[in-house]
Amino acid sequence: MGTRYLTGLADWCRAAGLHTVVVDGWESRARSSGGYEAGRPWCVMWHHTASKTSPANDVGYIVAGSDDAPIANLYLARDGVVYVCAAGATNTNGKGGPYRTSKGVVPLDQMNTHAVSIEAANDGVGETWPAAQIDAYFALSNTLTERLELQPADLCHHSAWAPTRKIDPARAEAVDGDWYPRETNSSGSWNLNDTQDEAERRAGPTPLPPPLPPMGDDMNRITCALDANGTIWIGDGITRRALADMAVFSNYVVLGSAGCWQFVNTSGQIVRELSHVQPVGADTIEALGAVT
Repeated sequence: MGTRYLTGLADWCRAAGLHTVVVDGWESRARSSGGYEAGRPWCVMWHHTASKTSPANDVGYIVAGSDDAPIANLYLARDGVVYVCAAGATNTNGKGGPYRTSKGVVPLDQMNTHAVSIEAANDGVGETWPAAQIDAYFALSNTLTERLELQPADLCHHSAWAPTRKIDPARAEAVDGDWYPRETNSSGSWNLNDTQDEAERRAGPTPLPPPLPPMGDDMNRITCALDANGTIWIGDGITRRALADMAVFSNYVVLGSAGCWQFVNTSGQIVRELSHVQPVGADTIEALGAVT
């Protein structure tokens, strides 16, 4: 069973300037699998409640009223107040996926153990999403990704995880304020790319590590880059190879940080995570070396 409980949730929310209410027992509340495995969660999941009732009723259902309780870590009320419901993994995402994040690919049907989940109060069939709630949604998501050492775009809609059975969050045309997403279907599900782009915009630019110092004679430099298809290539100017998946990429990063080589992007900056790898053209990929 997982042993990591997100007992800092309430403090994280308060530090982000969010009005925060804690629900009794939240620090130890979790699904049957318990907390998260080390290194998780990898994603923030966005939902709507599909209800039009009071925060007290919604929170009661989340923590105890459902047979699958707890069904979310956090509840976001219409006025932007955040209720902290559970610090461990919850039962809100169900079957779906797989889904790629900066930390790796969440396997089929495994989002419950890989995500921290938010249930936002909205009926999902046309009720207005107040600007205060939308602003709080982004502030909450961004503080979670920052505290969990994820990227702002490491978020997912329930409709993107399970498109054949879920529509949340919806409806797009009901979003109030300066930002609104496009629709992806007749139910008005929000466009995930629009939400990710806005999360990145509100978070601001992510600084890259400083340029590398001069390379020592006993240190190998390996350059990595993304091609137009999103494939990661690594090379030393003589040979290059494609990495099979994110797990392989992560292993290379770990070995590089241990001093086996200097793992860099095409600007000569140290690579610590996928966001540091730059997309380049075919000529730059070929310059990494011959395919092995």
